[in-house]
Amino acid sequence: MKRATGGLILTLALAGCSQIDALAPVGGAEIADLRYAAIEVLLEQGVDVLVAPVCDGHGAALRCVGETVSNETITATLTSEDGASFDLRVGQSLIYSGPVQAVLERNGTVGAR
Repeated sequence: MKRATGGLILTLALAGCSQIDALAPVGGAEIADLRYAAIEVLLEQGVDVLVAPVCDGHGAALRCVGETVSNETITATLTSEDGASFDLRVGQSLIYSGPVQAVLERNGTVGAR
């Protein structure tokens, strides 16, 4: 009986640890947030995307690059050190400049962090 109880306690403890680990912050949230926000703005603006933006870098050097159906370059670039705001350009046209979080909130993708 004690052996079965010990096994049950160990199983529950391990299950609890895996659930707690799932709550830990995930690396790359800044990249994911910028990418989600850029894609949401492109959809809002009706931009026909051939290649969805792919992101690279970190901090102020983080940027995402993609391509439209008409071969224009899509570029999303962070404009603040803390990753809170970005510019989105299609070709030479600036189509968005503002907070990342505002885009995520209005489109229901909050929680990407």
